[in-house]
Amino acid sequence: MMKQCIKLMEEVTGALCAQHSAFILTGVTGSLSPCSLTRVPPQHHRSIRLPPPWTRDQTLTPHKPRRPGTMDDVPPIINISISLRIQPNEGPVFFKVDGTRFGQTRTIKLLTGSKYKIEVVVKPGNVEATNMNIGGIIFPLEQQSRDEESVVYHGQYDTEGVPHTKSGDRQPVQVSMEFNKAGTFETVWQAKYYNYYKREHCQFGNKFSSIEYECKPNETRTLMWINKEAFN
Repeated sequence: MMKQCIKLMEEVTGALCAQHSAFILTGVTGSLSPCSLTRVPPQHHRSIRLPPPWTRDQTLTPHKPRRPGTMDDVPPIINISISLRIQPNEGPVFFKVDGTRFGQTRTIKLLTGSKYKIEVVVKPGNVEATNMNIGGIIFPLEQQSRDEESVVYHGQYDTEGVPHTKSGDRQPVQVSMEFNKAGTFETVWQAKYYNYYKREHCQFGNKFSSIEYECKPNETRTLMWINKEAFN
């Protein structure tokens, strides 16, 4: 009798598996038997799909498209104009042409014990500068105006305590400017600092109103590469 029951169970189970039917439990009988299963019609079959575990309970940030030609609002080309005026009378600054005798062909003439008004014009106007460093002397850049085309900053460079340059020598002066997002602008001026009491030597030569730079921020937005430099 037991062998017949087992054989019957095997036949029923095989038939059920062959038909690929779905069943649900209808009661607790204490043993597995066909009477404890109820066939579910195919039209009621459902499959539940759960999202992958690593995407559950997370807030996705929508993608913000970049504007063409920019990287995080940093323009691909930045133009910087730097002008110097000796105080208190807004006097002009001169340079002399040295040819190839020194590292650079132009030497900026500066006076010790003096104050210079620095004006920086940056294009386009969405770029923000914070401070400037000339020869290790750091000073803030104060915004004067801003529009879409350009932004204007003023600062003051004080040469008090800077030693004068020896006769026949030229002095490399490290110049840098810090920008938010765009990185650091760096260049080197060739200068000669004249003694305060020999100021007449600073008052002749080639007068210039500004030094113009065309710069390209690097991919990591830490530095700017200088494409062009021009004395105007």
